[in-house]
Amino acid sequence: MSEPKPDILKRFKLKRILWPVFIGLAGTIGIMVYKDLTATNGGVREALAGVHWTVYSMAWIALGLLLMAVRDLAYTWRMRILTEGKLNWKKALQVTLLWEFSSALTPSVVGGSAVAVFMLVKEKLSIGKSTGIVFTTILLDELFYVVMLPLVLLFVGHDAIFAPFSDLGEGASTFSITSFWIAYSVIAGYTLVLILALIVWPYTMHRIIKRVFMLRLLQPWRRRGFRTAEELLKSSREFNRKPLSFWLKGWTATVVAWMARYLILNCVLSAFAVVGLTFYDHVVAFARQAVMFIAMIVSPTPGSAGIAEFVFTELLEDLTPLGLGIALAAIWRLITYYPYFIIGPLLLPRWLKRVYLEEEPQAAPPTSSAAEPVPPPPLPAGKEQP
Repeated sequence: MSEPKPDILKRFKLKRILWPVFIGLAGTIGIMVYKDLTATNGGVREALAGVHWTVYSMAWIALGLLLMAVRDLAYTWRMRILTEGKLNWKKALQVTLLWEFSSALTPSVVGGSAVAVFMLVKEKLSIGKSTGIVFTTILLDELFYVVMLPLVLLFVGHDAIFAPFSDLGEGASTFSITSFWIAYSVIAGYTLVLILALIVWPYTMHRIIKRVFMLRLLQPWRRRGFRTAEELLKSSREFNRKPLSFWLKGWTATVVAWMARYLILNCVLSAFAVVGLTFYDHVVAFARQAVMFIAMIVSPTPGSAGIAEFVFTELLEDLTPLGLGIALAAIWRLITYYPYFIIGPLLLPRWLKRVYLEEEPQAAPPTSSAAEPVPPPPLPAGKEQP
């Protein structure tokens, strides 16, 4: 099997690491922090003076860091479940962290799926199994998003989630909300296709997908569509006969990971809130991350750098201290995004060394040139040696 090693490893070049850091920290955040702080009546100095690092705020940030660790451990647990224990905890953690590192280097719409398949194959899993694991993780992640939004809507209501759009004006507000629901419907439809293709009707969906991509309108994407149909069919053979307990454990790990990921933002808001946030405020902040997710997933920048910070300030303005929205967005990203630029480069060389050393064939034991002659086999009884 030929491996896409050169193409995969290009994702980890130094310039790919520095570029999103520059966009997010030195570029967009720097400019937006200045504009955001100078927009206050008191100016930059007074606005910065409003940020007090107290024991209370540091405790909330520490909790956010702990939740980040919980998130990665939950993803590692899910990797263990989906690989059925073929990866131990150390290997599963390495794959999980490098997958996150790859995702941080690429636009969200691209993601790190190709890298994930490559890494799983290098961990001695078959291509079918590796592809199935990646499709299943996508299914579980999208399913959480699709299910969670209606639940929070029942609690806080539509108006509370989309209140920040009212500042855009009636026409722009309607367009933004409509665009969000169209995007949500696309994700829900994609999730349904994955469920049908992986679990319910794999062969039927295989034929339907191929027929859809036979349309002239989709001709530029026909080859990719056919390949996806084949990969989905192979993946279904790996996972559609798994017991209910397998899916329940995978779903539990997914819920823990995403709940921890969402609640990190709540910790950042609580750390610097002038007035303590109520439980209702926390649910509203939690729910608005569904809107943020849509904006981030269509972002053309690596890891949604710049876009995530901007959307944070726009959607959570009423829950952040005046003039400090982008500063809190930067803290949030420093917890949830930028650590992978430290973890990834440290971990990648060790992982590559391990997987490629494991592949090297064992050297044959040396043979002596002066080996003793092998004695002839014994003759049958009654025969004499000539």
